[in-house]
Amino acid sequence: MSEQQHYVRSSFSKGATKLGVSIMQTAKQPEKVFQHGRYFGIPGNTKLQQECMQRILATPKVQNLLANRPSSLWPDLDQMSAMPKGSLGWCVQRRLQNLGLSFLVNQSQVPESQEDLDFVISRSARLHEIHHTILGLPITVAGEAAATAFYASTGSMPYDIGILSSWMLRGAYAPSERRLIWDGIGFGIAVGQKLPELFSPRWEDGWERSIIDWQNELGITKLLKTSPFQDDFVTIYGLSL
Repeated sequence: MSEQQHYVRSSFSKGATKLGVSIMQTAKQPEKVFQHGRYFGIPGNTKLQQECMQRILATPKVQNLLANRPSSLWPDLDQMSAMPKGSLGWCVQRRLQNLGLSFLVNQSQVPESQEDLDFVISRSARLHEIHHTILGLPITVAGEAAATAFYASTGSMPYDIGILSSWMLRGAYAPSERRLIWDGIGFGIAVGQKLPELFSPRWEDGWERSIIDWQNELGITKLLKTSPFQDDFVTIYGLSL
């Protein structure tokens, strides 16, 4: 084995070990995901991740969105709370308020002008809250497992699959959670079979549209009735799926 081959294998081994630590520790203590998950980014720096991202960028719907980008300025939570009851914005604010959360992305840190890849990455991070809202997913291991299963099944990106591995392993540490976690994963995959992605819808142009209208447009109304999280949807938004 040449010195270069040994270096490449050694570097890969170290990265795989660190990723394994994040997967195991996050599965054991999911409430500390931001602490334990610091190595989840390792698969995101691989050539395979880049190839998957380029395939997504090349799809016609994403290309159309990139050619005519929606506004990067989102309404604040006070503005959302004043929107019509049952609208997308109202539901997003209601969900975050119920959970005691605010947006994780500071709008002042989002540049007005971005390269396509940077725009996709920053918008994807922000859309996670909308995806949770539109699909009625709680911020629990099972809810995150459902969201990640959707991302992993539609994009097959190593980053998402690494995180999903952690949620899948959670049932070994907490058997009482196992059934709901796997039901959530099954639901996320079912949504992925119906929708190839949830990046291209122009959510930013429809904050005041009814969330029910959004679900109808996406064609997931019947599918949502199979969700294992229907009670959460009713409790948070006061709406029935």
